[in-house]
Amino acid sequence: MQLYNQLPNLLAGTALTTAVVIMLPQTAFALSGRQVNDIAREVTVLFRGTRGQHGSGVIIAKNDETYYVLTAHHVVRREDDYKLVTADKQAYAIDYAKVKPLPGVDLAVVEFTSDQDYQVAQLANSELASQGQEVFVSGWPALGVVGREAGGQLIRQFTDGQISGFLEQPFIGYQMIYTNITRAGMSGGPVLDSGGRVIGIHGLGDKEDPSKFTREGFSPEEAAGIANKIKPGFNYAIPINSFFQLAPQAGIFLSLQVENSPAPELGEPYVASAEPDPRDRIDDINTTLDTVNNAINTVDKIRNIFR
Repeated sequence: MQLYNQLPNLLAGTALTTAVVIMLPQTAFALSGRQVNDIAREVTVLFRGTRGQHGSGVIIAKNDETYYVLTAHHVVRREDDYKLVTADKQAYAIDYAKVKPLPGVDLAVVEFTSDQDYQVAQLANSELASQGQEVFVSGWPALGVVGREAGGQLIRQFTDGQISGFLEQPFIGYQMIYTNITRAGMSGGPVLDSGGRVIGIHGLGDKEDPSKFTREGFSPEEAAGIANKIKPGFNYAIPINSFFQLAPQAGIFLSLQVENSPAPELGEPYVASAEPDPRDRIDDINTTLDTVNNAINTVDKIRNIFR
């Protein structure tokens, strides 16, 4: 496997091995916010576990009929029978034995197999990201109180914002700070630049200080519960370059599409529509998750015909 490692300053100080193949497509073109959303829709996936786990991820590579999804490790940390849902609302069973966490950071790679042709995300050198740059976050929030009252639909969210800074010392990999609004369940989803390229993995948000509520008379348990439900506004991502650096240590061998150029100017700002796009809506998650069984049954029937 050949390694294309002539990326100026991409992974400064990092010794690359053949665990990660890096290719150099052309420089990103200027896109509108709507076009970035269209890209995000195709590459963002939903994770569901049998014990209530819910999160997001992004397709980053493909090898024959095997796809590789990058997500936050805490999304799939607990061993379970996970299912993954792609943009066409097809569910796939996950072999948990093949989930690969990366060392020292909140990242993991998950595999699924399909004969369908799914879009693979382009990645970009996150070292070139800068404060004030426009970024977008895509993910599938879990149902909240309002969502349940509205009929139980799951709706993929795509939010815009700006990079507000970087932590000097990463916290379990989280370093990029941005102003985008996010909700629980969007963890593991991609942070994209204005060229529609993934520059980070979302997964952490600021929480309110519980001591604020204990001073107002709440018990420590009550204060912690309230604080966990309040987000002051800033969110955090693990820069994609951390994945490049650590993948070899986890024994991850992938062919990636990486661009080594700054983000272009956004063609037109993103304006959310009044009603969610039907492509971003799952009306009944249980019915959608059952498609994995239907798909398996169909394959079994075909095999039986040719026995």
